[in-house]
Amino acid sequence: MKKVIAITKGDGVGPEVVNEGIKILNIISKYSDFEFEFKDAPAGGAVWKHFGTNLPKKSFEFIKSADAVLFGAVGLPDLPPGTAESAILKLRQELDLYVNLRPVKLFESMKNRCPLKDEFIGSGIDITFVRENTEGLYANKGALLSDEKAENLMIYTRTGCERVIKFAFEHAKTRRHKKITSVDKANLLYPSKLWRKIFHEIAESYPMLDCEDIYIDAFCQWLIRTPYKFETVVTGNLFGDIISDEGAFLIGSLGMASSGNINPGNVSVYEPIHGSAPDIAGKNIANPIGTILSVKLMVQESFENQELASEIENAVEKSLFLGRTKDIQEEGFKTLTTIQMGDIIAQELKMILKA
Repeated sequence: MKKVIAITKGDGVGPEVVNEGIKILNIISKYSDFEFEFKDAPAGGAVWKHFGTNLPKKSFEFIKSADAVLFGAVGLPDLPPGTAESAILKLRQELDLYVNLRPVKLFESMKNRCPLKDEFIGSGIDITFVRENTEGLYANKGALLSDEKAENLMIYTRTGCERVIKFAFEHAKTRRHKKITSVDKANLLYPSKLWRKIFHEIAESYPMLDCEDIYIDAFCQWLIRTPYKFETVVTGNLFGDIISDEGAFLIGSLGMASSGNINPGNVSVYEPIHGSAPDIAGKNIANPIGTILSVKLMVQESFENQELASEIENAVEKSLFLGRTKDIQEEGFKTLTTIQMGDIIAQELKMILKA
């Protein structure tokens, strides 16, 4: 089964972590029915410096024709904010990647890295954040009106709300506890009032699910106090960006967190949620697990192979008992470089797939 994957390594540590993701894809290609072809699709700050654009037309054409995209991270410290970073926003808009899928799972081997006491971890942390990805404030409809005033419009449409909320409900059906939580600010914001109305309309078609809605400020504290009570969380773009980063810290490091920018049935973009981290670029210490788990999401969502996706996650879990990168290092564990971490996970996956 041949699949074409566009590779956008980006800036900073992006190339380092993407190389480890490719390593996993090569193992899959060797020990499964998948055959992968990689096409470079450069984007980001370094590309902007050379071409005057952060997403060259040729790169975008490769991306549009691919089956999926593995994206690293973009951003350079010597460029104005947003110069490189807007490349991923362009892809979200141009490819209509309306779902941002962000799993937050605390592995048993990582419980010692969670900042919460055992009583707050409870039965465990395994949350999927489903974030609307094309509307709201991040659609960037606004302007700097003067030195004294600026504005952005928060616009929600029924179509935009319905499709991402339905995606979340379908995802929740596959989860163990069949629970879904909507996060909004419907006591104040009109877009959130529309969101909540649509959420409850759709909920009527899913009587098998346990549904609830929570205001964003209350959710932020409950995510710390009782994270084990949440399973599938659906929310808008701004709120989703914030709470999924908060959730990622609970699993040990932003370097552990993966994401998928998804348009079901069409080309989708998979990336770790961390930034380009230029301060550690080239030091071979970045954590590649967020990228490797993004490959897992690619296999799960774009290639529709849940069994193989689960094996990638199993390989990561086993590897964490063997060593850690610097950001998740604990006494008693061997300190690994980026490449060594990728090598160990690839070896574990190879052993699983050969068995």
